[in-house]
Amino acid sequence: MVDVLSPTTPDQLRDAVGWALGSRTPLEVIGSGSKRAFGHAVLADTVLDCSKLSGILFYEPEELVISARVGTPLAEIKAALAEKNQQFHFEPGNFPALLSDDVVPDAGTIGGLVATNIAGPRRIKVGAARDHLLGFEAVSGRAEDFKSGGRVMKNVTGFDLSKLMSGSFGTLGVMHTVNLKVMPCDEQSASILVACDDPKIAGKVMTAALGSENEVSAAAWISSADVRLLDIPVASEFGGGLVALRVEGPKPSVSWRSEALCSALGQYGETYELAGSYSQRLWQFVADVKPFVCAPDKPNMLWRVSVPPASGGAVAERLMDVTGGRVMMDWAGGLIWLQITGSDAMAQQVRDIAGASDGQAVLVRAPAKMRESIAVFHPENAALARINAKLRQNFDPEGILNPGRISPRTANGEGA
Repeated sequence: MVDVLSPTTPDQLRDAVGWALGSRTPLEVIGSGSKRAFGHAVLADTVLDCSKLSGILFYEPEELVISARVGTPLAEIKAALAEKNQQFHFEPGNFPALLSDDVVPDAGTIGGLVATNIAGPRRIKVGAARDHLLGFEAVSGRAEDFKSGGRVMKNVTGFDLSKLMSGSFGTLGVMHTVNLKVMPCDEQSASILVACDDPKIAGKVMTAALGSENEVSAAAWISSADVRLLDIPVASEFGGGLVALRVEGPKPSVSWRSEALCSALGQYGETYELAGSYSQRLWQFVADVKPFVCAPDKPNMLWRVSVPPASGGAVAERLMDVTGGRVMMDWAGGLIWLQITGSDAMAQQVRDIAGASDGQAVLVRAPAKMRESIAVFHPENAALARINAKLRQNFDPEGILNPGRISPRTANGEGA
């Protein structure tokens, strides 16, 4: 029997954590639960449901800032931004669709987005969610209130806890309020397509584009097997894989940079400028990782491999050769999505290939039994493990917040 605590105010949240601390009751911290399957299963029989900590507290379009309770649906926030022609510049995709085949567009909550530090194609230019978190308020595992930052960047002084909390998966504290920077939507957007079947050459194309003066805001490679899923006539006519590059900004600038990229990259393959709604559709496809969304007939493992962008093409080729899987590259080769049908033994091969290029491999999707036997997150080196253990000890000394989420607990109870 699972007990559920559903605080509706920050005070109730602190009381709930205080009760758990006093009784040494582990808590599984969730919002809507849309990313519950990302990471290891939490070792707790009591759920701290933050979905009722909801609502936009203030939105000041002129100041480019929005503040909301963590349980606020992401769809609600995106709708409010769209009314003012604004956006989250880090371009989060519909990540929950990679974990379940029963999700809606923009699933999840703003708190879950920050806690997992999600980011889309524009990360190569503007960073991830943590780089847009201006401030937060939270309750630690000690049942103490703490906060960092404010409503503007100049409020962030000293040790920036926002960077620490983003991506901590609720293991250091339970946020109840987040303040995020927003940005106006760009006046114009265009995409340059370059015909390319070879992932190594694709890596060279993306590196050349980012090294140019043309301010590319996104760079991805889509294999020939997945181009047909784009439902963009021109892309299908290429008859193979393609590199996609995006430029954004004032219309004259976008036009000039698009022509310059087509001219500079023509040596690698046929080029084409894609504008308007088709360009937007393409980057939503990349942000949502559409080729690998969860479905009953999909292969059972999905990996997220992060490597230095310059080595992305070679790593992608190696992963395809060794695993027989399909890949899609984002972040100019810095992010490789790998979908395979594999076993526990395949995990080590994937991690060895990533590690050989100073990269990391995270297991995003796998059957429950496989998630129990494989470390979901890339193993930490000894120095980093000591630092993270000390941080957890300071923020959550009794280990009551999402125990086992990041690393499964050992026999002596260690783990996060």
